[in-house]
Amino acid sequence: MMLYRFFMSILAWGAILGNVGNAQPSPLDSFTNTKRATSPSEATAFAIIYGYPMIQYAASLDSVITSVGTNAIFSEKNTATADEAAIVRPNVDTLYSKIAVDLSSYEVVITIPKIDDRFYVFPFYDLWSNNFANLGSLNNTAPGKYLLRHTPGRSGFESLPKDTGYLGAVNFPTPYGLVLPRILLKNNSTDLDIVHAIQDQIKVEKGRQTIPLAPPLSYELLGSGTLEPLALTPPAALDTNSVKALLTVVARVAPYNPPANARDIIPVSSVLRVAGISNGRYSPSTFVNYTEANQIANTALTSTEKLIQLFNNEWFDYPPEASGNFHSSYTIRSIIAYTGYLQLVQDEALYPEYIGSGIHGLSLAGNESYTLTFSGKPPVKGFWSLTAYNSSSYLIPNPLNRYSLGDRSSLTYDDSQLVYGTGRNGSFTILIQPADVAPPVNWTNNWLPAPAGGGNFTVNLRFYGPTGPLYAGGAYAYPVVKKQAVIVPQ
Repeated sequence: MMLYRFFMSILAWGAILGNVGNAQPSPLDSFTNTKRATSPSEATAFAIIYGYPMIQYAASLDSVITSVGTNAIFSEKNTATADEAAIVRPNVDTLYSKIAVDLSSYEVVITIPKIDDRFYVFPFYDLWSNNFANLGSLNNTAPGKYLLRHTPGRSGFESLPKDTGYLGAVNFPTPYGLVLPRILLKNNSTDLDIVHAIQDQIKVEKGRQTIPLAPPLSYELLGSGTLEPLALTPPAALDTNSVKALLTVVARVAPYNPPANARDIIPVSSVLRVAGISNGRYSPSTFVNYTEANQIANTALTSTEKLIQLFNNEWFDYPPEASGNFHSSYTIRSIIAYTGYLQLVQDEALYPEYIGSGIHGLSLAGNESYTLTFSGKPPVKGFWSLTAYNSSSYLIPNPLNRYSLGDRSSLTYDDSQLVYGTGRNGSFTILIQPADVAPPVNWTNNWLPAPAGGGNFTVNLRFYGPTGPLYAGGAYAYPVVKKQAVIVPQ
């Protein structure tokens, strides 16, 4: 969950952040107060927040739909590098595949191949980015065929009788959705071909035809490319034309893709109607003030800062009930759509960030460095990594082409013994210093390069398959971060 990107954007809009807390009222409350009517500007603010995931959905799948179509798989063959600026805060641990799911007229069958000795997950998302089901190594998923079907009013995995020919069904609450298979890459050289072969064995095919419940998912339905350029803009910073483009698409899909919580269907529809969304069209009121709508949305979004849960040693994340599967938490859902789209539920992954003395991330002068001292190996059932990003949330160029360190790296203890070479489990230290200041040889394996010459940057931990000690209140001591002078050869 890459919250730094969001916090920096709202600071630019003059937001004042709240305090850490536990209460989590439904964001609908501030827009559907029964004591007064919702104004067009208030309703538009809610519509922006509610509909924002559509921008990221289109940005992620426009190219997939135009190249391979819906209900077909598109696989990435390499991890991101610093030469690319297409994806913010990319994961460099796994190779991704994408499937634009359209269950409007057909069921779909996905074949999961046998995948041994590595972490993998097939996460299933509804149209609004809720991670409602997962199959993979943490679930001991058996290889074989699984049925994807649209089941209004219910969602999740369901076992099926053996005589159906399927190992189970994934029930989608919306006719449109997304599957994003992620397969762990053990190294970026010899293991590439192995993962490519696994990707090639993933099969997607149409199942039986059903009664049409929605128009076919298409590039045109998603706005014919109009939403894709908006993916780098935070929810409360969309200009008037961008808001109109977004809500035009929301109007097309909302009638067929209701909220995950049935109790929200009527209030959400009512507020969207006041915003001008009705019968598949967006016709805004002449009284709507888009500047005011952005201000209202910004206030609602910044208020979620008080929901952040703190780990120890100044690391933080959102709580489990506001991560991955967002239910009625539409404000948090829109924030995560911007900062870390297609987040997994916390049973699958944690994404702690370091907050330090504020929200500006980390900052180094050209002659400074940070040490991150881990109390021991993070207790995960999958894998873990620490990735550094520049102030624009992209990977940092460096002579080693090294963007992260973790359990597949050649990390060493202070005595030069490999951290992951034996059963030993003691403290170890990662050095973060500018890419143009190489440390002594004994630090090379543990060096994660920061921007050359120094500057602002952020770091993200990723824990896939986290165990109890890693959760808030758990026994694991998160890394201690200290600033010091650069470490150079003597």
